[in-house]
Amino acid sequence: MEKNRKVISSAEYVSDRSSLSRDSVFIAIFGALWGLVEITLGVVIKGTRLPMGGAFLAVLCSIIFLNGRFFVRRRGSILMMGGIAATLKIFSVGTVIAGPFIAILIESLIAEALVSFLGVHRFSYVITANALSVYTILHPFISQGIIFGENIYKIYLETFQKITQLLQLDFSYLIWIILIYVFLHLILGTASGWFAYSLALRVKKEFPINFN
Repeated sequence: MEKNRKVISSAEYVSDRSSLSRDSVFIAIFGALWGLVEITLGVVIKGTRLPMGGAFLAVLCSIIFLNGRFFVRRRGSILMMGGIAATLKIFSVGTVIAGPFIAILIESLIAEALVSFLGVHRFSYVITANALSVYTILHPFISQGIIFGENIYKIYLETFQKITQLLQLDFSYLIWIILIYVFLHLILGTASGWFAYSLALRVKKEFPINFN
């Protein structure tokens, strides 16, 4: 009886080692893909200053690491992918740039927290992609607040007030513009989250491997 237990325990150990090794490969692959998109497309978007460019980059990266999380059912896997992507971003420019590095780590932290709490399913993917899309609006304010202090927010508020006075608009109109801008980000996030889960299901169907 004890001999059978030892055989089962040994088989479980080998299975766990095999699963860990496979998961490490997936984390490395999806983390590298995330970093590659940040290095290539990220530079293009920043250089061309496309409207909502940050949101497009964030949701595209979310499709990559959410697919990775689908196949790696281990908590912390998105954080590890984010660490790989952030490291590649640093090496691509040859020096440490705080903004992109912090952004990638915060995005991975937000995504990991949401997926770990909600679980791996379509709804959680939509919520996560929406959160990351909206975060791209808030990131400049957060990062600049950390660097320059709370006085930067007073400058922003005064700037908004001057814009409304210059355009002879009521401040409430500016609020509506901001809400519409946020709504556009939510549409983008919903579409990307839905697509990310659908893509993961399609890949699993084409390659019927037990990823759990």
